[in-house]
Amino acid sequence: MQKSIFRKYSLLSAASVIGIAAGMMGVGVGSAAAQDSSEQDTEFVLEEIIVTAGRREQSLQDVPAAVSAIDPGDFTVKGMKQIGDIFNYTTGVKYTDIGTKGFGNISARGVPQSSSMPVFGIYLDDTPISSNTTFSGGSTVLFDAMLMDIERAEVIKGPQGTLYGATSVGGMMRYISRDPAMEEFRASAGVDIATTKDGGWSQVYNGRVSAPLIKGKLGLTLSGFYQDVAGYVDYVNPATGAVADEDVDGSENVGYAADLLFTPTEELSIRLKYMKQETDYGINGTVQLANVTSDDGMFSDYSTISEPGDNYLDYEIMSGTISYDFDGVTLTSTSSRVEYEFGGLQDLTAAYAPIVDFYDGRDPGTTTRVDFNLLAGSEKFVQEIRLTSERMGNFEWIAGLYYADETTDNIQDVVSTPAFDLLTISFPSEYKEYAAFGDVTYYFNDKFDVTAGMRLSKSKTTLSYVSTGLLLGTAVFESDPVKDTVDTYLFSARYRPTDNLSLYTRVASGYRPASANLPIIDPATGDNIAPPVIDPDNAWSYEIGAKGGTDNGVFKYDVALWKIDWANFQAFTSFDGVNTGGNATDGLSAHGFEGSFILRPVSALSLTTNVTYSKSELNSDEPGIGGVAGEQIPDLPKWAGSLRADYMFSVTDTWGGNIGFGVRYTGAFMSSYSASTSQYPVEVDSRTLADANVSFSNGDVTIGLYATNIFNTRALVSRSDNLFSDGSSDSTGVFERPRTIGANLKVDF
Repeated sequence: MQKSIFRKYSLLSAASVIGIAAGMMGVGVGSAAAQDSSEQDTEFVLEEIIVTAGRREQSLQDVPAAVSAIDPGDFTVKGMKQIGDIFNYTTGVKYTDIGTKGFGNISARGVPQSSSMPVFGIYLDDTPISSNTTFSGGSTVLFDAMLMDIERAEVIKGPQGTLYGATSVGGMMRYISRDPAMEEFRASAGVDIATTKDGGWSQVYNGRVSAPLIKGKLGLTLSGFYQDVAGYVDYVNPATGAVADEDVDGSENVGYAADLLFTPTEELSIRLKYMKQETDYGINGTVQLANVTSDDGMFSDYSTISEPGDNYLDYEIMSGTISYDFDGVTLTSTSSRVEYEFGGLQDLTAAYAPIVDFYDGRDPGTTTRVDFNLLAGSEKFVQEIRLTSERMGNFEWIAGLYYADETTDNIQDVVSTPAFDLLTISFPSEYKEYAAFGDVTYYFNDKFDVTAGMRLSKSKTTLSYVSTGLLLGTAVFESDPVKDTVDTYLFSARYRPTDNLSLYTRVASGYRPASANLPIIDPATGDNIAPPVIDPDNAWSYEIGAKGGTDNGVFKYDVALWKIDWANFQAFTSFDGVNTGGNATDGLSAHGFEGSFILRPVSALSLTTNVTYSKSELNSDEPGIGGVAGEQIPDLPKWAGSLRADYMFSVTDTWGGNIGFGVRYTGAFMSSYSASTSQYPVEVDSRTLADANVSFSNGDVTIGLYATNIFNTRALVSRSDNLFSDGSSDSTGVFERPRTIGANLKVDF
């Protein structure tokens, strides 16, 4: 085989050769991957991977933190097109799917998603996407950019409050956009067709064009995609048990973006971005379960008794960044606006029409329709100014100012035909934050350095609440402004005894801001019995880690031991049987281990293993949240891991191939706290799933075949077992997607 042909293919799919963990090690496949697999060489030339997790360019090998750098293209060619697919093969992070693209929650390192405010932050470049309030669904609404023009995703584990601010308590992820072409035209187009067992056909069409409008000075990228995700959950009439509609959990997703880069001088760059995504779906993929002791479906394996409606999720992101390189110091100013909105219409006639007729004195059957309408969302403006120095002798530093202004809405109403107001509720809120942050690094020598950082944040939140209708009655509430000042810190040290070994230790803190709380009115006294303020929470993390490998690159590793103390954490609490926001009276303690390992016994074969252990327990009895001292936090498995194998081979003198196989494991966990009064605790069994793929490329055309969940394992991702005051219960769950087989084609121009 000609080595140059193998090189052309390997460079196209380098990420798929070495797998996700190669990004964690800070290495990628370079020209050594071009060696003929028959030569069985064990000497590799590895190219350095540069990341910006510390808000400056650094070799991933030398970042004093646990960071994973991931190429989304590596996953999409394997049929993994959702944000959650990344985390199946990432250490230390757990993604909980709720059955619809763009919805789910992320937790990391034993820090649970315990309230409506996120604990895992999402950024697009320097634009924070996550909401900072508890009233707009921010903990379950996620910006999914897997199909956009993204160069890589950087996943940073542990609290990141100093450089990234609120909501990055357990960790955070940054999507890094690909720079527009400044010298040569580039374009690509792709299509993906797949079928899901017991479901329908899915399809994806995407394309991107990037061109220098003024060579070396002005470049523009236009990109977009259309995705039709097939459903596999059937809607069943609860009265008859008959299937009324098939595959109702499907969705249609559209995204498009423009990215303009202007570099009039070597020192100055100006970048403008616009991104839009729209998702429409009938219902999420939640399955109705038979009872609290079973994971069998009430009527079939994948069925629901909730009637589908007309639901949507829309994202719009705009940002402008100006960067100027002074002599040794770079000034970066980013202005951004992020808006998301979700909601829809659901028919509740079967459940509520008899109630309306009864309370309004109507004859049974008079009410012909009862609709539930939801509109919720956030609009946030952020301005950040940052100075980043080059190394100046023994020092380098970062200093910045941050301002955020967020307005959120949550409007819900249940109305009938003929007109009758069962419920109308609205609780808009406003959030403002001012912050100053920075860190400084001192180099004792080229092998050893230390970093100290701090962030001081001042925030103010206000909340209004208005309700009318039969179900809640009439109430008006206006909170006093909730003002809060939070300081977070970072201390790290790193030591590089050799070029192939980096040791580090890190102490860091993260937080979520204080917030006004929704009232709970005692019907007897008219008093608000809920805490008026949800206090801020603060987590401290302690970590030691090592990144390294053998001199010849045959073996690479990235390991970390960590401990997190999270006091007074925000959580859903219960007062007189009604759930609202609040805080734990004490807190939790978590500790764990993460390890990523790559073995390349020959140049064509890569074996990647990820292992995560996480133990997260309550420090004391927590009657408000239904927990007892020492119990593991719900929804957090102690063990998780994955194994991936990739093998490259030649097909012809112009075509190369890659075959891959992956196994992912998630340990068992409890669905709720053991002493909960509103949830029945059930153990969710461990699950193991397998994926496989094969692809062929000549450097310009890539053809892929794949299968996810190849053994069609039926396994719960999460479940909810609600208990009611009359002793009845309602059990639902979300399952792993059944076996999906597909093919894709990508053409680069």
